Amino acid sequence: MNTSTLLQARGLQAGLATALFAPIDLALHAGSVTLVSGENGVGKSSLMRTLAGEQAPFAGTVQPAPGLRICHFSQHAAQLPGGPFSVDDLLRLAGTPALVHPWVPGNPRQRVDQLSGGQRQRLLLAMALTAPCDLLLLDEPAQHLDAASRLTFLAWLEGAAARSRGPAIVVVTHDAETIQAASRVHLQALPDA
Repeated sequence: MNTSTLLQARGLQAGLATALFAPIDLALHAGSVTLVSGENGVGKSSLMRTLAGEQAPFAGTVQPAPGLRICHFSQHAAQLPGGPFSVDDLLRLAGTPALVHPWVPGNPRQRVDQLSGGQRQRLLLAMALTAPCDLLLLDEPAQHLDAASRLTFLAWLEGAAARSRGPAIVVVTHDAETIQAASRVHLQALPDA
């Protein structure tokens, strides 16, 4: 792994009881944007958990650079636990009490469990996009977003891909064709044995 590589994967397969997709190789560099696509059930979320270090590889290796800070936005991020905590409480718990972003609700005392699914998704996505990390893993971040918010997110992603600086970003998305400057990884299902 050269010094500019943040994470390198060789012959990587994810899965628990069986491998879910054919082996892949990845080299993620600062400022890179990689889009992951594939059929439903092929293991895209498992790949993200494996890259995040939350799940061991089924096969192959994942080698992160020393001290790599990884932020993982899971596919079901908008499903926060219910409870009487406010937007401000959530931001404080996340270590971002002064977060200013158009997707953060204007009323810091608003209860998170009273936000719609789209509002929760935008809030959590704003937190992820502004988090201090070297590798940002986004698993279907545009789900639950309305059309305007989806376009805003895709424009941000296109801009990140064009800038070629900042964290490495890996995104599981069904909007892969809209981001021109990104590299692509398509997971191939293994043939039935």
